[in-house]
Amino acid sequence: MLKRLAKAILRPFVRPFLQRIHARVDPLRDNVERIDRDVAGLKSYVPLILNAISAQNAAHRESARGQEHLHARINELAQVVSARIDQVEQRAEFIRREAMFELRYGGRGTAARSVEPRVVNPEKLHGEVRLNLGCGHIPAEGYVNVDNRELPGVDVIADVHELPFEPEQVGEIRSAHLLEHFPLEELTRALLPYWFSLLRPGGRFVAVVPDAETMAREFAAGRYSFDDFRLVTYGEQEYEGDFHFNMFSHESLLRMLHDVGFTDVRMLETGRRNGAAYEMEVVACKPAAQG
Repeated sequence: MLKRLAKAILRPFVRPFLQRIHARVDPLRDNVERIDRDVAGLKSYVPLILNAISAQNAAHRESARGQEHLHARINELAQVVSARIDQVEQRAEFIRREAMFELRYGGRGTAARSVEPRVVNPEKLHGEVRLNLGCGHIPAEGYVNVDNRELPGVDVIADVHELPFEPEQVGEIRSAHLLEHFPLEELTRALLPYWFSLLRPGGRFVAVVPDAETMAREFAAGRYSFDDFRLVTYGEQEYEGDFHFNMFSHESLLRMLHDVGFTDVRMLETGRRNGAAYEMEVVACKPAAQG
């Protein structure tokens, strides 16, 4: 009874309030329903979108792999082309050097010689032969002194390219300030191999040459005069055989003798002052006979 009475009393007040609430809530409900429908629609497109993105990423990765492969192939071809160009250049340089060597030194590999070999002191040829090549005015004790000029103390007059000795007859060959008188090609391809052939197995080769490395360093430091540097580099040039065509560093001299076939190649001294020159002394051995 009281409940019905309360409802009857409150209804006029509550109904307008509820109507206002419904008026506000119903549009919101409609918006929520519309949003739900839109979301449901979008959900149906999400797999398609994800598949499209995945396919795009896969295509991009495939394109990147293709570009990487292309770049790698281009680099590989560039290296091959560069190597072939180097080979062609090396071959051209070899042909040029061969042609110039033949033009300069002829088919025998040496320039024409005008000195007929002559033994002045045959008694010096007994026992083991030790040659001092290009002795000039400074013959060495205990050696067969060789020069292409008839000078006091010279035992054999001969050009150092054509010595009156048989292969493997000589126990030691020594030269002081001689190697620089020959162009590099003649020295490495003709002269040194010829001397090497004259040495017996185990024979020694000793050479004294200007120390270009020390001279350049001393000149740069102001401790070595330009006139001395020029004189030692180019020779005194007083006669035909007094011109210098070559110079050596410590490493280049050792490498040159190694390339000819010498073993146990080592420096005895470097930076030694001798008159206007700084000089170095090297020793090398012909390999002993294999037993």
